[in-house]
Amino acid sequence: MYEPRATGWMSVIINELVSFQLIATCPLLDWFVCIVYDDYDSSLLSASEALLSEPLSFFTSRLPTVTATSIAAYLGWVLFQALLYVFVPGPLHQAPRTPGGRRLFYRLNGFWAWVLTLVLAAYASYAGFLDPTLIAKHWTTLLATALVYSSALIGVFYIKARVAPDDKGDTLLTGHFWYDLFNGGELHPRTGQLFDWKHFNASRTGGILAWTLIFFETLDGAHERFSFYSIYGFAVMMPHLWTLQTQYLASHPVELSTAAVVLLVLGFAVGWTINHVANDQKNTSRRTNGNFRIGSQEAKTIEAKYETADGKTHRTILLCSGLWGIVRHPNYIGSITYTCAACLTCGSGHILPYMEAILVITMCIHRCFRDEARCKAKYGKAWAEYCERVKWRLVPGIF
Repeated sequence: MYEPRATGWMSVIINELVSFQLIATCPLLDWFVCIVYDDYDSSLLSASEALLSEPLSFFTSRLPTVTATSIAAYLGWVLFQALLYVFVPGPLHQAPRTPGGRRLFYRLNGFWAWVLTLVLAAYASYAGFLDPTLIAKHWTTLLATALVYSSALIGVFYIKARVAPDDKGDTLLTGHFWYDLFNGGELHPRTGQLFDWKHFNASRTGGILAWTLIFFETLDGAHERFSFYSIYGFAVMMPHLWTLQTQYLASHPVELSTAAVVLLVLGFAVGWTINHVANDQKNTSRRTNGNFRIGSQEAKTIEAKYETADGKTHRTILLCSGLWGIVRHPNYIGSITYTCAACLTCGSGHILPYMEAILVITMCIHRCFRDEARCKAKYGKAWAEYCERVKWRLVPGIF
């Protein structure tokens, strides 16, 4: 998410221009990837040459369209996941405190929703009710449908944030259209007590069915507002670009050696483990107030205080041992590792299937600075002390 670094009219203009540019180019990027895959046999070089020679007709001659099949499939998926989100039982979880001072409850039923989805999809495919290749066959039209869906959500919740913002201090609008459309709005818009639109969009329409508890401690879950950044990223970009390897391998099969398969599976498992262990260590430190062990040693923490919008001061701790004592963002190391392992299954024939790795590495590096700017403003001296103890962001001795 783009955030302002200064105040004044020049900063406002820059924020508006950057926000508009991001809103305009993100759909173009997804659209471009579809064109490269469908019309240029996944060759970025050939597609780029065509784009440079005829930039306007390159897109206008290949406008993505929605179809009855794509609408039925996409809305069916959304409605089915909404029903699972509401009715599948699960324990209630109290999320971390919001900037407005609230602690909201969420029903943790993502795992069982994931299991039910897989079982029903397998049965429907076996019984002939569902074509298992439907997504691959309708990849482009499903993208167009997701664009329409996300545009509708963005518009509705931008208007809601403008007309009827929450009264708990968790809506942040600057009054500047493009900036607010991109990353302003309400933090946790809800229908009823438990239907949280941001969580639903990320954990269900975003495809991350089993991602529940960890979500509330992430930058996306705790700080990002329900706006273009959050809606488009989870409803369109992740389902489209984060699954590109599978789509690519369907038309460009790659034969890997046994050793390569073992190394890639191991790399993915190591990355996934680092990501989840890092998040679990941080969550456990806060849940136990730092009174737990990492391996054979007592966890080391720094006490920090912060103030919420209701004027109250709260106490928390910053973990500075375990993985969080090696680098400041170990969870991002895990994300980069398993993403690169997944992309490497596509071999070296084309750059296109590595789009996810390129974006994830770029975003993680950018997020390092965003996270630290936010933590510096929130925790002050405690964050400065943590940075003194843990010198490196991602790679010890390098960055």
